[in-house]
Amino acid sequence: MNAVNLLTRRKAIARKAPGIGQIMKGSIVIVKRYCGKPNCRCRKGHKHRSMYVSQTIGGKSRLVYIPKRSEENVRRLIANHRGLKAALQKISSVNTSLATRIV
Repeated sequence: MNAVNLLTRRKAIARKAPGIGQIMKGSIVIVKRYCGKPNCRCRKGHKHRSMYVSQTIGGKSRLVYIPKRSEENVRRLIANHRGLKAALQKISSVNTSLATRIV
């Protein structure tokens, strides 16, 4: 691939990448559990479901509770983070090709 094609490819990858303000690092964790109330429906097999995001910050893992109303948005933000990481890897590869080209 020539340098012009590589530069065009790099611009295309950057344009498709999610914006930096639209990302969240982490993994989604779904927890299903019993509440402990003796007459609750969870005792009959319908456990309570809640969503958390697992994050590692400063070498320590933590779970952050995500309210039901925010679940869709959080899923999108995490997918954007993965997409941005993939785009950065592709751009880095293009830049490596550009840097090692003999002119």
